Amino acid sequence: MLLDKPIPFTFLIRRIRREALLVFLFANVVVLAKYYFKLRYLTIPIAIPTLLGTCISLLLAFRTNQAYDRWWEARTIWGAIVNDSRSFVRQLLMFLPDVPDRKAVLHSFVQRQCAWCFVLGDSLRGHEVDRRLQEFLPPATVESILATDNRPNALLLDHGLAIGQLYREKQLSDYQMVQLSTTLNNFTESMGRCERIKNTPFPRTYAFNMQVFIYLFAAVLPLCFEADLYYLDVPLVTLISCAFLLLEKSAIQLQDPFANTPTDTPMTSLARTIEINLKTMTDYEEIPEKLPPYDYYVL
Repeated sequence: MLLDKPIPFTFLIRRIRREALLVFLFANVVVLAKYYFKLRYLTIPIAIPTLLGTCISLLLAFRTNQAYDRWWEARTIWGAIVNDSRSFVRQLLMFLPDVPDRKAVLHSFVQRQCAWCFVLGDSLRGHEVDRRLQEFLPPATVESILATDNRPNALLLDHGLAIGQLYREKQLSDYQMVQLSTTLNNFTESMGRCERIKNTPFPRTYAFNMQVFIYLFAAVLPLCFEADLYYLDVPLVTLISCAFLLLEKSAIQLQDPFANTPTDTPMTSLARTIEINLKTMTDYEEIPEKLPPYDYYVL
C-alpha cells in the first residue's frame, strides 16, 4: 500500500516507458513526414481527437473506479480479519476455564491464528508458505498442513477441531461453542472473498479495448498539429498520451490487490499487527516489532 510520502518519479515512468517510447517515435515519424514531404493533407480537425479523448476519459474513469472498488474491498476484508482475530482470542480468554493447561491452549490458538494470517497473505501472493508455518507451528502440524492443497483452509480446520475437542471435554458450553464457530465462519468468509478477488481477473477484453482506444488517440493526435511547430508537437503528443497511459496503468495496479506490488493490500504488515495484538493479549514474553515500511509503501 502506498504511504502518504512522495512517490519516486521512476516508479511512474517504469510503468509506461515502453508505451511512451512508442508514442514518441510515432509522433516523430508523423511530424517529420509532414515537415519534410510537405504533406499538408495529413492534417485533420482537432475535434476528432477531442471527441476520442473525451470518450477515453469516461472509460478510464469507469475502469479506475471499478479497480479501486476491488482494492478497497480487499482492504475492507483484511480490516475484518484484524477485528475478528482480536475477537477470537478475546472470546477464548473469556470462555476457557481456569485449568492448569489454559495458557498452553491459548497460545496454541494464537500461534495457529498468526500462522493463518501470514499464510493467507503469502498464498494470495503466490509465495511459498513453508517458512511461515515453521515459524509458528510444530513440525508434525507443518507436514500435515503442507500436504493439503489449501493451507489457510487447513489451518481453520485445525482451529475447528481444537474447539470441538474443548467442547467434548466440557470446557465450552453450547453457547460458547456457537460463538466461536461463528467467528471461524467469519474467517472462512473473509478467506473466500479474498480468493474470489484473486481468482476473478478484470475482463481482458475491456483492458484490450481500452489500450486500442488510447493508441488510436495517440496515433491521431500528431495529425492535428501544424508541421512548423515540430519542437512543440512531439512533446505535447507524448505528454498528453502519457497522461492516459498513467491512468490506465494505475487502474491495472489497483485491480489486483494481491500481486506483490507497492499498491498491494498490506497483508504482511497487517498480519504482523495481528500477531503483536494477540501475543500482547495472551501475555507472551517476547512481542515482535512492527514491520518497518519501505521508502514509500508497505506490504
